[in-house]
Amino acid sequence: MLGVSKVIQHRRSELILTIIVIILSGASASLVIFAPLDIISYATFRDVAIIPSIIAIFAIGILVRSKFPRLTNRLFIGMAAGAVASFALEAIRIPGYMFAKWIPMDSMISLPGLLLTEKITALGEIKQVIMQSGVPMNLYHAPLDAFMAGGLWHFWNGATFGIVYALLIGKGKWWYGLIWAFIIEIGMMLAPYLIIMKGPFGIEHMDGYNIFVITLIAHLAFGAVLGILVQKWKKDYEPTTTKNDDKVMFQVKCADCGCLPEECKISPSTKECPNCSWDECCCWATIVNR
Repeated sequence: MLGVSKVIQHRRSELILTIIVIILSGASASLVIFAPLDIISYATFRDVAIIPSIIAIFAIGILVRSKFPRLTNRLFIGMAAGAVASFALEAIRIPGYMFAKWIPMDSMISLPGLLLTEKITALGEIKQVIMQSGVPMNLYHAPLDAFMAGGLWHFWNGATFGIVYALLIGKGKWWYGLIWAFIIEIGMMLAPYLIIMKGPFGIEHMDGYNIFVITLIAHLAFGAVLGILVQKWKKDYEPTTTKNDDKVMFQVKCADCGCLPEECKISPSTKECPNCSWDECCCWATIVNR
């Protein structure tokens, strides 16, 4: 019973940490909600929400990796998969504004970069900046420091969407990523950031459907790559192989404490499992008493 209660306590703690990470992961993308409504300035939001949330996510991932290997595995795999999947999104988004003009400008890197570096303080100021540059709106790119800041913000958003997906969905069907991408798309279409500039779903731009269609395709590309990578990379259970009479035998580690069943069988007590990540093994009693 002691082992069962420890497992329950461990999973409860893991659930609490998971919820905290999900909340922290939403901080960066929330810029497009709160700052455009003048609830908080872009620069202040950067300092009190985005930067602290990044530090907190990495701190949790690093500090609890031995006690909660499943959580940290999902966190860092989701982070990496989301960042990589963002390149698939960019492969659609960049031609969408530079050539097709279905998106009016680089609104996901250059524009937020200008706002985060305080070169402008409101969305309405961007037209004047572009006019002064003498460059067409669809070809305008922010100065290097603002472009870098916007790029980091944009790809970090992709990483945090990946973290949330990996934590909530885990190793599901790859096409679950498409569902998650559609949810992200709808959120973007209803965000104050877009509504203030071009109306909900971008209906005030061109024929009214252009922004929605091109960003939906971009997000679906993101979701497909994200779903495939998380499905391929995520490992809640870590198999090891041993050879016995020239046959390969697979053993599976405990997802909670990391023990191998054979190690538990030969361990004298709950505190002496050689590779256990806990102070007392959660599965020793169950395995020994089989």
